[in-house]
Amino acid sequence: MDLRQLSYFVAVAEELSFSRAAVRVHISQPPLSRQIAKLEQELGAQLLVRSSHEVTLTQAGQALLEEARRLLALSAGIPEVVGRASRGETGSLRIGFVGSTIYTSVPALLSQYRRLYPHVAVTVQQLTVARQTVMLKNSEIDVGIIRQSVTEPWLATRSLFKEGFMAALPAHHRLAGQDKVMLQALADDDFVFFSRSEAPAIHEQLRKMCEAAGFSPRIVQESYPMSTVVGLVAAGVGIAIVPESMHSLQMQNVVYRKLGGTKAKTEFFLAWHMENTSQTLRGFLDMKK
Repeated sequence: MDLRQLSYFVAVAEELSFSRAAVRVHISQPPLSRQIAKLEQELGAQLLVRSSHEVTLTQAGQALLEEARRLLALSAGIPEVVGRASRGETGSLRIGFVGSTIYTSVPALLSQYRRLYPHVAVTVQQLTVARQTVMLKNSEIDVGIIRQSVTEPWLATRSLFKEGFMAALPAHHRLAGQDKVMLQALADDDFVFFSRSEAPAIHEQLRKMCEAAGFSPRIVQESYPMSTVVGLVAAGVGIAIVPESMHSLQMQNVVYRKLGGTKAKTEFFLAWHMENTSQTLRGFLDMKK
């Protein structure tokens, strides 16, 4: 049994005439009759009752007609389904992101992708850079959004954007009333730093920034994620140097001030496995070329 036989059967069943059905499917009547007979033989059931004046459906024929229509409708949609999949318009996309990116333009990027590809099932997970690297290698996610470049022979990365830093200060801090705070002016403060184990790249970058400004930061506590760091500032544990986007996290007893005395920036990257050929991934990456 094949789709051609089913289409012949549907034509006869709907026309209730072999002659009209033959015209409809563009073949002569004898081969049409042979195909229907072959179909009945393969199914082991009589589908049609033929007489010199009319053709009627048996109970088995009526049951087959419903299923044949459904199968033919599905088969007609196959080229469109395959085409959409090949263009990355259907399927799934699994995205990992570091938590701090929620305060940047990344949510707008994800929203744009959903608008462009509404039929792709998108799943998003908050993950550390280390965890994203493992999951990318194991094909557990398709793309990562990370705050540091990772060097692995199998991993491809692309810069997404850069941003500068701000000072997060307790509201009662001596410099809270200034519009801009020089990094050197914070030399005697207690610092809340990002955890060396969870965010080693930005931890090291901030330490080097302070050293370039002429002092070694007095780190009284390390924490992660960034929202927790800001929460510790609110609690008066110390001050923190945070990416500019964190000012979107408004918290009582915390003020953000522009940071002078440094031109350092932190950078976001897209990361994916070089061997991932997913068309949904291609679509996501093509948005940011």
